[in-house]
Amino acid sequence: MQILTEALILLIAGSFVGTLSGLLGIGGGLIIVPLLTYLLIHFHQVAFDQAMLMAIGTSLASIIFTGGVSSFFHTKQNNMSWSTAAHYIPGVFLGSLAMAFIIPHLNIAFIKHAFIAYTFLAAYEIFKSPKIKSLVQLPSFIFANLYGFIIGSVSTIIGIGGGTMFVPYFIYHKVNPRLAVGLSSSLGVFIGLGASFGFIKNGLYVNQLPQFSVGYIYLPGLIFMTASSLIFVRLATKWIHQISVSSLKKIFAYLLILIGLSMLFTG
Repeated sequence: MQILTEALILLIAGSFVGTLSGLLGIGGGLIIVPLLTYLLIHFHQVAFDQAMLMAIGTSLASIIFTGGVSSFFHTKQNNMSWSTAAHYIPGVFLGSLAMAFIIPHLNIAFIKHAFIAYTFLAAYEIFKSPKIKSLVQLPSFIFANLYGFIIGSVSTIIGIGGGTMFVPYFIYHKVNPRLAVGLSSSLGVFIGLGASFGFIKNGLYVNQLPQFSVGYIYLPGLIFMTASSLIFVRLATKWIHQISVSSLKKIFAYLLILIGLSMLFTG
């Protein structure tokens, strides 16, 4: 009964994660991390610190699949520019890889509050962003990778795919919101790849982790959430064309405010 209950919770969570990934270009880590932390503590009696690390590691691993499928369908829907994404991929990958090795020794209180401030600032920038243009206005390759490194690092600490930072960033640079969502999905894959390697390596020799774990990645959580999320990713990438650009901007801005408030009053 416990196994079935856990599986059902993970499947339902995955459906929400897939919708967020396809519709808004975010990996769903802000749902996965608190939920999976609770499940690991409640069902498997994992210590809080280890449960948090496993939740973050599993969340980032899931983004490889949800982000990959999301970016595939966004490419088919012409919501993707791989030449643009290529400017950010090296920095994103290196930032997430480096931070995955640092995070077990890190105090994240300051970063948490900095991220909260960022969500409110990003929401404000989206509400007042200038007229949307089809042309992508990129910084230089060096600055793009520097920004990618920062986002990859911060995303790894929080356990997210970077969409809450990449989407506002691209919209601020006059990128169409639908294209911004596609770009964010693709870059989330490389955050997941870099971070997963580090979380697996860090947790390989840690004792008292639950069964079916590979390092700090909890395989049942990864499998069940990914299975349902991939279905909803495909649906959401179709729904995105039924929503106006103005509405999509507002939805994302309100989501950022809710995320900021939830983090502010949690912990």
